[in-house]
Amino acid sequence: MIFWEAAVDKGAGKVRDTFSCPHCRARLTKRTMERAWVTRFDQAVNQTVRQAKQVPVLINYSAGKKRYEKTPDEFDLALIEKIESSEIPCWFPTDRMPEGEESRRNDDIGLTHVHHFYTKRNLWVLGALYQTARNPLDKLLNIVMFFVQYASLGFSKISRYVPTHYSQVNQYLSGTLYVGSQQVEVSPEYILRGKLQRMVKRELRRPVASPFSLFTADLTSSMHETVFANYIFTDPPFGGNLMYSELNFLWEAWLKVFTNNKPETIENKVQGKGPMEYQQLMTRCFQEYYRVLKPGRWMTVEFHNSQNRVWNAIQEALQAAGFVVADVRTIDKKQGTFNQMTTAGAVKQDLVISAYKPNGGLEERFKLEAGTENGVWDFVRTHLRQLPVAVVSGPKSKVSGQNDFGPGTLDIGLRLEIVAERLNYLLFDRMVAFHVQRGIIVPLSAAEFYAGLEQRFPVRDGMYFLPGQVAEYDKKRMTVKEVLQLSLFVTDEASAIQWLKAQLTRKPQTFQELHPQFIKEIGGWQKHEKPLELSVLLEQNFLRYDGKGGVPGQIHGYLSTNFKELRNLPKDAPELQRKGKDRWYVPDPNKAGDLEKLRERALLREFEEYRESKQKRLKVFRLEAVRAGFKKAWQEHDYTTIIAVAGKISENVLQEDPKLLMWYDQALTRMGEGR
Repeated sequence: MIFWEAAVDKGAGKVRDTFSCPHCRARLTKRTMERAWVTRFDQAVNQTVRQAKQVPVLINYSAGKKRYEKTPDEFDLALIEKIESSEIPCWFPTDRMPEGEESRRNDDIGLTHVHHFYTKRNLWVLGALYQTARNPLDKLLNIVMFFVQYASLGFSKISRYVPTHYSQVNQYLSGTLYVGSQQVEVSPEYILRGKLQRMVKRELRRPVASPFSLFTADLTSSMHETVFANYIFTDPPFGGNLMYSELNFLWEAWLKVFTNNKPETIENKVQGKGPMEYQQLMTRCFQEYYRVLKPGRWMTVEFHNSQNRVWNAIQEALQAAGFVVADVRTIDKKQGTFNQMTTAGAVKQDLVISAYKPNGGLEERFKLEAGTENGVWDFVRTHLRQLPVAVVSGPKSKVSGQNDFGPGTLDIGLRLEIVAERLNYLLFDRMVAFHVQRGIIVPLSAAEFYAGLEQRFPVRDGMYFLPGQVAEYDKKRMTVKEVLQLSLFVTDEASAIQWLKAQLTRKPQTFQELHPQFIKEIGGWQKHEKPLELSVLLEQNFLRYDGKGGVPGQIHGYLSTNFKELRNLPKDAPELQRKGKDRWYVPDPNKAGDLEKLRERALLREFEEYRESKQKRLKVFRLEAVRAGFKKAWQEHDYTTIIAVAGKISENVLQEDPKLLMWYDQALTRMGEGR
């Protein structure tokens, strides 16, 4: 059958969820069908290829100012067949697509080489355009090449037919080499006409700008020795979000210049790059940033990823390079990608990390005071000087009223945010990282450091300031109604669940809304604790409304209270369902029991892996899994298992967890071993 005829709703412009076989009337879905295949000899690579069969189904054309559609007739099909049997008289790329995450899916439908991503006539036309653009006698060589390059992806089979859009120019999904079931083949005039008009109007008439340098380089190799920067803004690759070298391969093939992907800073199983390799490459990049940035100057890192481990890798790489993190904020870019707008698990906000390179004065003083208390407090004073003093958020709305300092004019709309970097535990983390990166022993314990902070620096709302800064904070504090407190620091699985429960009890939220807040609250995940992704924590401990049936009471209560237009509506009202879809919420007591059983089974499976592990010492593990395993073993009088797993865990971890220590001591007593 032809998919277009059987499965596509022409009026709605979309594929039906289910449809009937035109021959036997069986109910089908896109996923349950098998492709038709065609085998042919590919002269370009001198081998036989097997590819998914495609047929033309619709032609759109213009006559005068009107546009029409028609089904391909015998003449159209004969013309296409004639082109298919002809030899292309100009060069076109025939490179094998690289092995990788993106290319693998297209191998399954027979698109293994660059030229397979084009119909025969578009391959011919694009080859002719490139041949003309490479004319060495043309004085506008770069501009013409840039003009032709624009069509490299829009001409290819990754360009999808989108009937609901007026224009079919460049209808491909950015960030992927996805080939849809309905593809659009556009003419050169159709895709390039608007581009040509814009170039003539803007690009060719643009005045010459003031002098600047623009170049492309591999950051893991040294930049020019004389380059020094006053400020750096970077939005680097984050984990496995995008497979850059693979995604660039089509137009690189036309340019005959390919990316060397060995130092490419991504996570890619095919390239053998996991989290550790990614972090090492990021560290090399940040070290080069550190080298060229002037002392005392700043770098901004825009971060976008839904995985905690990538966030941790970025922080570790920044600190290993020598930078000191001073602030982390969220930024909503408003315009989201296709994936962000349609996927519940996608992140819609970015984090912005502000970090600085310590000035030369601190570095010189630290050489003399390294390993001493004076060195510690010199760093803290320098670091506090770099941090924002008062961060205000919210709309302005002035009234006369009373605050903590007495009567006065209050701005009840504005609120002071806690600057997390001024909290004692993060100041300690930054101080330790500063010493470790320079190979210096940290002279103070956490308790000694916290006591020293209290003695040396004024504190407000849990934050520490320099004497000159605290007056500025107090002045701002007098003009606002409240200070947004950080109620909990996320350092392990248990505290993460508590934080999520507090957030979702107050307001049922989507993954996209929770993620940037959650990342900011991670205050140094404990080294021995296995870091868990937000998605795992949500799935194992909370419930998500899928938009079907009545809206759960927890979500309904929040929506009807905070949105006037949603009040007094039944729980199955479409408006409520749309607004509540994909929100996570705290389960009611009746459902919490079932959820806890599922969570316990997952924890016990992980504990069983620890028990069977041949490792003498578990460096990273899930503490909640150990607690669940010890509890079950105790109930079953399996004291041997408790003793065996406890022997693989650091003594410090056992000492800090009363429950684990109790089960371990009791198991030793029951086995007659003592402690």
